Amino acid sequence: MDKVIFWDFQDTLAYNDWMVSKALYKVLIKNQPNTSIGIDDFKKKSMQGFPWQNHEKEYLHLTNSNAWWKHVESIFLNCYKEFNIKEQEAIQYAKQVREEFIKVDEFILYEDTIEMLNYFKEKGYSNVILSNHIPELPSIVEGLGLSAYLVDCISSANVGYEKPNAKIYEHALEKYNNPKDVWMIGDSIVSDVKGPENAGIKCVLVRSKMVDGIRYHSKDLLGLREIIK
Repeated sequence: MDKVIFWDFQDTLAYNDWMVSKALYKVLIKNQPNTSIGIDDFKKKSMQGFPWQNHEKEYLHLTNSNAWWKHVESIFLNCYKEFNIKEQEAIQYAKQVREEFIKVDEFILYEDTIEMLNYFKEKGYSNVILSNHIPELPSIVEGLGLSAYLVDCISSANVGYEKPNAKIYEHALEKYNNPKDVWMIGDSIVSDVKGPENAGIKCVLVRSKMVDGIRYHSKDLLGLREIIK
């Protein structure tokens, strides 16, 4: 493949606002419908321990989906316990969060997503999602109807490296034989611009404010037509 575009997923192609807080809250009200704890209470929690929060580490031991979820269940467990939920109940709730996380209908595509994926596909580019996400991201992407426009979906959870760790870009480039024309599209300055630029990938910051030092920027995906030609 000589022409490849790597796409971030979350907040670039689709969004799921307050994904973590919402999933924890939905599990709670399913088990405790009369709870006084609201979703805003979860939003205020600073949950630490997700692999994407410490990109310098390698997570090769978590590339099995069950191992990955076992790791993050401890984060959910601690959060529930902070609300004074009994430990045995909190353990069960933490295990149920996975089911909420992977629901396709919680993700909403941006209006320009399919149009632009198809545009670049017709231009001869191979579209590949490269995103910090959960193990089930490929299934979510398929459920959203994006598979027809993609050649692959690489979730960090399945490779053991998180953007902007250099090794995740190396993995992606090697998988596609170091294409001559390669781009990264995403909303994060750190993960979708600075990180891939260090790996020799041209980058476009989208859906985020322009800042000094960014070479290519577009407020949406439609503007990519004027950048990637």
